[in-house]
Formats: sequence, C-alpha cells, structure tokens
Amino acid sequence: RAINKAVTIAEILKRKMPLHQITSLTSCEIVDVFEPLEEGLDVVESRRFVSCMIITLSRDGEGMDLKDIGYQPPLPSEEIQPGDLNVRRQKAAAITTS
Repeated sequence: RAINKAVTIAEILKRKMPLHQITSLTSCEIVDVFEPLEEGLDVVESRRFVSCMIITLSRDGEGMDLKDIGYQPPLPSEEIQPGDLNVRRQKAAAITTS
C-alpha cells in the first residue's frame, strides 16, 4: 500500500509542476528481535526482505543521471495543471476576497 501511495503522490506533484523523476526499486532486510518475557527463554530473531521504491523528484534535474533507466523527464506543459482545482475552495476564496 505504501508504494502505491508514494507513486500516486509523485504523479500528482508531477501534474502540478514540471518535475524530473528517477525511480529505483530495491529490497531491504528487516530484522525483528523478540525478547522473551520469562527467564530462561531464548531471544528469537526473524529476518525478512521487503520491496522498497525510491522516487527522487527535482525541479531542474541538476545532479540527476538523465541516462538512468528509471529517469522520467517532466511532462509536457499542456499536461501540467498548476493551482488548486478544488471548486469549493475556489468559491470560498472568491467570497473572502470580494
């Protein structure tokens, strides 16, 4: 679920402003250590690997490897919709400014 949310947030941001993106996939090892509540029992250690996604966004692409396999250039200007498209907020803002 977290990866889906991260991708959604990155896509929303890319549609609000021109952003360069590099996405990479990795796996991370997580070690869970369970200490016993009673004397004489052993500590149990559990290791597992989870998928990780790193999404790097940049306004100017400076310092990014533009030849990286996960590189995505900014969207064309006609696909970018800056501003808040929430109609209710726009109406409230219009009322308070008049």
